[in-house]
Amino acid sequence: MKLEISAKRSQESIRAYALRIIHKNLLKMNLVPGMALSEQEIANELHISRTPVREAFIRLAHENILVILPQRGTYVEKIALEQVAESMFLRTTMESEVMKLACCSFPTRNIDQLEACLELQRISLKQKDYPRFFEQDGIFHGSIFAACGKHRIWQMIEQASLNYNRLRMMNLANDGENEMPMLFKHHQNILTAIKQADIEAGRSLINEHVGKVFSNLDDLKLQYPSYFKGGTEDTLI
Repeated sequence: MKLEISAKRSQESIRAYALRIIHKNLLKMNLVPGMALSEQEIANELHISRTPVREAFIRLAHENILVILPQRGTYVEKIALEQVAESMFLRTTMESEVMKLACCSFPTRNIDQLEACLELQRISLKQKDYPRFFEQDGIFHGSIFAACGKHRIWQMIEQASLNYNRLRMMNLANDGENEMPMLFKHHQNILTAIKQADIEAGRSLINEHVGKVFSNLDDLKLQYPSYFKGGTEDTLI
């Protein structure tokens, strides 16, 4: 097991640090569905004690992201497609309303911020750097929410969307050469809709963009059957 580790933030507790790093590695599929996790191994990699790792495990288990089986160990929860569908419904509903707000009134400084984000996406696309593209994708959507005074709602959506985002990351990893240009074009069109105050186009684009997560599902289930609940080899979780 090799984690992607970043430095502890100032004033961040050890528990919050452990939780953030584990969550990031779950999202980026460094910790794959069905994988057994070791408190001690993660603690060693982070150079911390086992206690904050154990606390992070318990928190993630309560969020149905990890499964703790007494006398057997802790495992990464497999992807539940019904949870993906719920997250997609949440995002579509909330983002559609936020697009309405954005198309009615959007500060110029925030337009500049979205354009800067698109430029970083363009670079990621050119370099075929799908993890960075994925990160900028989240920043793009989060920036729209923030500009509309709905930053906390975006945080709630992100917290409830790990299964959705894991499936999106799988799409990028599996077919990034086609996925990234398509998603980038969606973002360009979303920004155009905001600039042109075109509510109908903005909402339509959001529905297409958010719903894209299921487009390659059959291929992913064939390639990674053990990653999904109810798939083959689904004997442990």
